[in-house]
Amino acid sequence: MPDILSQDEIDALLTSVGTSESHATQSQKVACMQPVVTYDFKHPNRVSKDQIRTLENLHGNLSRLLASSFSSLQRAVIETDIAFVDQTTYAEFIMSLSNPSCSYVFTIEPLGGPAILDFSLPVAYSFIDRQFGGKGTTPMGESRTLTSIERSVMSKVVQRTMEDLEATWEALLKIQISDAELETNPEFMQVAAPSDTMILIAFEVNSQHASGLVNLCYPFFTLEPVMKLLNPKTWVNREKGRRESEREHRLAQLAGVKAPVRAVLGKVEIPFGDVLNLRVGDVVKLDTEIKDPTVVFVGSKPKFLGHPGLSGRHRAVRITTQILKEDEYLYD
Repeated sequence: MPDILSQDEIDALLTSVGTSESHATQSQKVACMQPVVTYDFKHPNRVSKDQIRTLENLHGNLSRLLASSFSSLQRAVIETDIAFVDQTTYAEFIMSLSNPSCSYVFTIEPLGGPAILDFSLPVAYSFIDRQFGGKGTTPMGESRTLTSIERSVMSKVVQRTMEDLEATWEALLKIQISDAELETNPEFMQVAAPSDTMILIAFEVNSQHASGLVNLCYPFFTLEPVMKLLNPKTWVNREKGRRESEREHRLAQLAGVKAPVRAVLGKVEIPFGDVLNLRVGDVVKLDTEIKDPTVVFVGSKPKFLGHPGLSGRHRAVRITTQILKEDEYLYD
């Protein structure tokens, strides 16, 4: 037979059970105080924040190039800035576009994937109106599909935009864009599955008479081969390498530029009346001694000191000292 518990043992057992329950309640409260992060399985964040920032920095250069290109095409001042960079699904992106639209689907090599460039209708109409002598305003009334003549006008704008996009990506990867086709109905653009992740980069375009967005949309599978390059460290290294290569290129270009070089043996100031009375055989005394160095000018700046002499049958100057920039005023 089991032993019968005494009253003291029963009280001790109940006390221990109550203590364990209080500890469990406290641990549950601590767990509830921890921050809860929601995760939407319909909208997975497949691109990290660092990669998003790198894309934003990369396309910041594109916004500056577009501002220059759009201004030259419209012959007016156009401001272009990045409005936002976001991740979305292909279905949501298509629903955000107007119908009819001015969207272009193109292929990026060597990535081998498509991308979409969409001009909001006010921006497209502004280019068209400006091309035909208008002020770049948006016509009143309902939206309509672009005519064949208007499409030819927009093809020039798209070509310049694609060239700027290729120049932008050279900082990370040399790309080539091809097969750019216009699509006026967003529902007919079969680029990706409805649930596929898309990286959307929106540019805000502002002119005196019109404003709107230009959307650049990359499917995730298009950028997936270069995702390793989309990190701050790689971006900084590539930017540094690009700046150094540009510097070397500019120095190589300057190496072929010719600059006038002259050597000044000495100078003197005399009254203009004496200048009128100068004759052949007269001697003009300079302000330098025989042993004084000759100042060598490159362009209009004194850069070197030297000693005159002969090199074969030609007069020459042997360079002896470089003049520091802060000392140039002494030899002007």
